[in-house]
Amino acid sequence: MWRPTVAAALGAALLIATAPGAATPGAGADPIAGEERIEARTDSSTTSVAPDGARTLTLYAGPVQLQRGAEWQPVDLTLVAGADGVVRPVAIAHDLALTPTGPVVHFAHGGSAALDRPAGLPAPRLEGNRATYPQVHPGYDLVVEATRAGFVASLRRVDPAAAPVPQLVLRRSAEAAPDPADRRALTETESAFSRVVAAAPPTEAFPVPFDTTVQTTVRHTDLSGEPDLRVGTYDGTAVARSVLTWDLGQLAGRPVAAAALRVHQDWSSSCAARAWEVWTSPPAGPATRWATQPAADRRWATSTQTLGHGAACAPGWAEVDLTELVRSWAAAGATSGTVQLRAADETDPLGWKRFASAESPHVPHLVITLG
Repeated sequence: MWRPTVAAALGAALLIATAPGAATPGAGADPIAGEERIEARTDSSTTSVAPDGARTLTLYAGPVQLQRGAEWQPVDLTLVAGADGVVRPVAIAHDLALTPTGPVVHFAHGGSAALDRPAGLPAPRLEGNRATYPQVHPGYDLVVEATRAGFVASLRRVDPAAAPVPQLVLRRSAEAAPDPADRRALTETESAFSRVVAAAPPTEAFPVPFDTTVQTTVRHTDLSGEPDLRVGTYDGTAVARSVLTWDLGQLAGRPVAAAALRVHQDWSSSCAARAWEVWTSPPAGPATRWATQPAADRRWATSTQTLGHGAACAPGWAEVDLTELVRSWAAAGATSGTVQLRAADETDPLGWKRFASAESPHVPHLVITLG
């Protein structure tokens, strides 16, 4: 639920991520103090002008800002407790409330979802977009993560000797429940005993911008509401790839001096440098699964940057140069552009990685310097 904050006083002051390690709006961004001026924006893009006249167009894989009248505010998934004791994100499009009986979300375009719990919850520990409810069952914590599409709830086993407990159940008003076997297939790298995802039902067959993961072990479930994008294999057999599509309406015909894809690596199976690749492909949509994924047509970049496995390679932003690809999109007047992320070796478990998706605090984006 959106609530007024200091964003109104900041006006157009949003940080434009142009260097490794910089924040994106809604991810701890700091206001700009006169270095750049915001020239134009949409909910998923920002054009800034530097003092020397250079323009930077940043295209995000999902909404990063909300318009309320004439004002814009960054999406902010940070959870805070209100005077009524209900925990909510600072600023999102949906009405997400973490109540004493569990999380419930009313989606902006209709429908709702709630965690079905017969008993109340203890007071949560809040950290960023996560709320941890300790010992909801003996030996288990409940972790609720706010996302841009709704929330993810997981039961985490904190006592290895704890006995199994009932699976989490999600009540939905406007969509069918996913195949339980599919949802369990997503927990292979987590300590989660049970996990459910509440995401807004897509309003279009092929929304733009958009991102999703396809995975060989997930045959029926739409993964576009997940807070991560997976690539590679966790066991040498199951394989995941991810697809991102951007709205290029503001780019068509404009000269491109440089362009880079920036994705936040949340987790890797080790710190060993294992290559991942960026290919172009046709767009994907909510109905896309492994068996119906768009066929990648050309590899444009390869990176061995590996982050997200402890202090030796802490989570952070990874960047790859896509100047030639973005130039080709601009020259062709393309209205959208799609890339596929995949591991270079899809049989090597050390290449298993999870990037932050458009539903997370760290939204993937293209940073384009206009010529």
